[in-house]
Amino acid sequence: MKTRALALSIASLIAFSYLAPASAFAGDPQKFDYSPDFAALEVAASRLARIDALLQDYVDRGIIPHALTFVAREGEVIHHKAFGWRDVESRDPLSKDNIFRMFSQTKAITTVALLTLFEQGKFQLDDPVSLYIPEMTDRVWANPADRTSTQTRPAATPVTIRHLLSHTSGMQGPRRVPGQPAKEYATLEEWVRDLVAAPLGWDPGTEWNYHTASDVWGYLVEYFSGRSLQEYVTEVVLEPLGITDMAWYFDPAMAGRFVSTYGVDDQGRLVAREWWSGRNPFQQDRRFANAGTGLSGTIEGYARFCQMILNYGEFNGHRILGRRTIEMMQNNQLPMPNGGGNGHQFGIGFQINPEPDGDTSRRAIPNFTPMVSPGALSWGGAANTDYIIDHKEKMVIILYTNRTPDTKVWEKFLNTVYQVLE
Repeated sequence: MKTRALALSIASLIAFSYLAPASAFAGDPQKFDYSPDFAALEVAASRLARIDALLQDYVDRGIIPHALTFVAREGEVIHHKAFGWRDVESRDPLSKDNIFRMFSQTKAITTVALLTLFEQGKFQLDDPVSLYIPEMTDRVWANPADRTSTQTRPAATPVTIRHLLSHTSGMQGPRRVPGQPAKEYATLEEWVRDLVAAPLGWDPGTEWNYHTASDVWGYLVEYFSGRSLQEYVTEVVLEPLGITDMAWYFDPAMAGRFVSTYGVDDQGRLVAREWWSGRNPFQQDRRFANAGTGLSGTIEGYARFCQMILNYGEFNGHRILGRRTIEMMQNNQLPMPNGGGNGHQFGIGFQINPEPDGDTSRRAIPNFTPMVSPGALSWGGAANTDYIIDHKEKMVIILYTNRTPDTKVWEKFLNTVYQVLE
């Protein structure tokens, strides 16, 4: 009887294993654990002090005003510390819940929003954009280098949604007339209809050109969902992931949680600089939201988004995208060579760290460090907010500072993070 019962139990378990979803056995964390088991994670805890020493030194020397880290392995947070000042002049210390201007970190979030609609069958990636936005141009500048020429030629292929998401559309936007102020747009739709009508710089799919097309895919979110980009991103991506305090616009009472942004003077000294990601987040007219910039938020909020990608689409008990969609996003979409530099690869929404094939093919890649695993996903914001999503090491690595220009602290930070792995 015991033998037969055991056999039945094993058979039942085997049958269940075929029926249960893969995620039931994947062990992907659904929340962050702030009490890590360093030994189980194979992390040398004593070596974490090197991260502290690096960032504190940069703050003490006045190179950066502040730095905030978030490093998690298998969902366990191994480093999450604040260094320096939210505001240097007032000597207000940086806090972990301070809000940073994220600039181009907005792009991955709005890309995911559009792909949720792709999964609903609203469109195909290789659909011409003109199917949904009739104003989409089919012309290319005959001589893009000559800004005075008005001659154009037919594009070899239509601009597709895949081209938008991989930054290979050739879009450059309307040419500015010298001395004429930039046109103000009340809504994303108004801006995009002008944006897509301008001739392309080159044939779609033949070159990587960052980042003019971002707002077009943002408008497509509105087109396919029937809701504003802000509403859709908040309801479909941010809220299910438990991400709070991340938005394009904020109540003015939140201003005290924003970090101050800094540039440098001709002596290299930090100078406060009023610089917003997109439009002023405290203004009253809040109809317009860019898809390529404009979000501000906390580092823990963005870590939740990154962990969802690391988990192949699920976090906080909610599935945002399917596993196969995440796998598709990790496939390089670029021609080789391309304007991103030797070896530059970009998928759908993310830069891809390439397989090693000799130093010369990887040397020109921005933010490259040999510590990062091949296939890791990344990008960053103009004010120096950066992240790595490393599936091989099951890690999310984020460093936030709002200081320009780049100091290369990010690359050194990555070295101090990866060296803790046993």
